[in-house]
Amino acid sequence: MSKLVISLLLIAAICLCGCIQKEEEKEKPVAYTDPGYPNTYFAHPVLGWYLNKTAYIDETQGGEVAFLFYTSDPLLSTHEGNLKLKIRTLENKPENLEVLRGLGIDILTVSADGTTIICYAPTNSLHDIGKLDFVKDVSSEKQE
Repeated sequence: MSKLVISLLLIAAICLCGCIQKEEEKEKPVAYTDPGYPNTYFAHPVLGWYLNKTAYIDETQGGEVAFLFYTSDPLLSTHEGNLKLKIRTLENKPENLEVLRGLGIDILTVSADGTTIICYAPTNSLHDIGKLDFVKDVSSEKQE
């Protein structure tokens, strides 16, 4: 009988330890840590300061944290974890739209002359957008 009681106590202790461990493994909330002002904020002149900083945070702290930083400005428009951007290009070429789509960018509208594109872009695409030869500049779109 005493072996049965000891076995039950051991099983209860193991279960209790497992529950405690699971509590400790819960996901920590995402928190933005301001890394200061490294020169890499200005790595992509077509992006501007705020988008460069968002791209830097995405590269160093991850997409969730970059999105959290970006949305710290409540006036900027987002949708389902993507940033609403205006991309102005140097030329009107349909293949440029395909390049952007290849980066996971959802194109909403294209101007009549084909050089202004309104889109939703994931934070991890900012770095690549900044390196495209056909991009003149990129700006954040404000909420309507």
